[in-house]
Amino acid sequence: MKYMKQFGIILAVTCVGEFLHYFLPLPIPSSIYGLVLMLVLLCTHALKIEDVRDTAEFLIEIMPMMFIPAAVGLLVAWSSLKPVLFPVLVITIVSTILVMGVTGVVTQTVMRARKKLTSRTDTVISQEAAESRQERNMIPLDRKIKLKIRIRVVRGLRWKRDHIDKKFGKKGDSNGSDK
Repeated sequence: MKYMKQFGIILAVTCVGEFLHYFLPLPIPSSIYGLVLMLVLLCTHALKIEDVRDTAEFLIEIMPMMFIPAAVGLLVAWSSLKPVLFPVLVITIVSTILVMGVTGVVTQTVMRARKKLTSRTDTVISQEAAESRQERNMIPLDRKIKLKIRIRVVRGLRWKRDHIDKKFGKKGDSNGSDK
């Protein structure tokens, strides 16, 4: 039932794309209207990705099978395609190389920006860690003793208060050691 609901949502967005194509006098395919509408819905959180994720993944997995009818259509139209085969192949190869190059440049730019951002974040985290360590070292001595007593009691060791006082040197102690 979950898949039917998700598929229904995708079909509804596609249907709205069809209506937009019918009513708007722009030379834009209805599938593009649907994709842009789905993007807007997901970016504005009007539609949560969990509401369509499983069905969308399934449709992406079976996408190669969807190209079979188009390939058969090309075989049927081979006589019309034969005279323009060379220009189509050149355009396909050039556009593929161009898309690969642009994708590589964009990916490298994003990776460099992420690396700079991560190094800044690491510096901030390191400063915060250093400050918290400094704050931990500034705990008063009697609080340190209480904390150590609690830790040792939790671990199951029973320490007497006078043993802790001797070990850490309480101010009123006879030996005068103040650590």
